[in-house]
Amino acid sequence: MRTILIGAHRGAMCHAPENTVAAFEKAIEFGTYRIECDVRRTRDGQLILMHDATVERTTDGQGVVRQMDLAQIQQLSADGQVPVPTLKAALACAKGRAKVLVELKEEDTTEQVIEEIRAAGMVGDCSISTFHEDCLLQSRALCVELERAYFLTEPKAFSAQAVIEEFGVGLVIVWPRAATPEYIADAKEQGLHVRCGFADTLDFEQLYEGFKKMVDMGVDEVSCGRPDWIGRMIEKYNGVDN
Repeated sequence: MRTILIGAHRGAMCHAPENTVAAFEKAIEFGTYRIECDVRRTRDGQLILMHDATVERTTDGQGVVRQMDLAQIQQLSADGQVPVPTLKAALACAKGRAKVLVELKEEDTTEQVIEEIRAAGMVGDCSISTFHEDCLLQSRALCVELERAYFLTEPKAFSAQAVIEEFGVGLVIVWPRAATPEYIADAKEQGLHVRCGFADTLDFEQLYEGFKKMVDMGVDEVSCGRPDWIGRMIEKYNGVDN
């Protein structure tokens, strides 16, 4: 029986507004091992959970996050009642209950994010991910014991040893279109943990088809906005539901 870990994308974002404490709580309820979230900084220097540079898509307000104070943002709601949380609040929610994968959306937030993770006592339970590779290098210099994650999202040459040497990563986040058996095997042989993320537009059977393919390759952790589905797929894959 394979041990496959459940990942959540922006919390259980298909069950509660993305990047909110409510979405974290739902993810934890579904047995999630690691919850991914996105972090940006407000005008007055506070870190909040927000994927987009603006608040329009995910709240009932308007404006650019960088041009708004925390007090303004916390007057907004994700669905009429769920507020936008700070990173501190999200970490407090997850502490002792789930690991957290913090994606840095902006290049100049690395040091502050690390400070807040340290203050929460969660260095061993958090990982840093970002498409800004300079942030990975900075994170390594500032807090070597904090795990870093490398994105493999497009088909391209990949060497696990090379990314370990350059960034000191312990986690690879691979998207299905970039995954090959050779790349997954290489990552595993080099001691990396491999997480695969799926789009939230797939139905259950479509997702299970991709899930099985990735798990057969050796992926350790599977993520989407429906961690309850991942739990059901793990049972199906291991024959528990038969």
